[in-house]
Amino acid sequence: MRNKKIDKTPIPNQQPSEAPLPISEEQVKLLESALRIKIMHALAQEALTSKQVAEKLQKTPGNIHYHIIKLFEGGLLELVGTEAVGGIIQKFYRSEATWFKAPNVSSLQFSPEDQIEHFTTRLTLAADELERFQTELKELITKWESEVTHGNEYGVDINIGRLQQFDDAIPEPGSES
Repeated sequence: MRNKKIDKTPIPNQQPSEAPLPISEEQVKLLESALRIKIMHALAQEALTSKQVAEKLQKTPGNIHYHIIKLFEGGLLELVGTEAVGGIIQKFYRSEATWFKAPNVSSLQFSPEDQIEHFTTRLTLAADELERFQTELKELITKWESEVTHGNEYGVDINIGRLQQFDDAIPEPGSES
């Protein structure tokens, strides 16, 4: 049996799109794991093998390989290259995105005893201020999603929506309201 030539073309390090990737309900379920989110971020920075991701996230290679295969089969990772090293075919994966748009608003459900914080506020923002706010919020979330952390898993659910405009004017005395 003859060795098949493997394409060793360098894998470009492109950043995934900033726009959220629309995903299905099945893909939402695949992303219901902090570890899988960390894998998506690791593979957004550069194309890596499952062993390289395991080293980066300080996890076992078998555990990471299992999750990478599930993400790949679910259409959230792409195989961008292969390389033969010492008789082993290394597969390099890349994440399609790190921000996602799910079909429903939220898949997180917290029981009252598990809810840690709930924030509600109202902001007055011009279009450029809203964009800056969203960018800063995404940078904060990305920082924590990408970091190697230990402990319990927590869900974070943030909704931003424009509220209906109401006339804030106080009626003049004697006028109809």
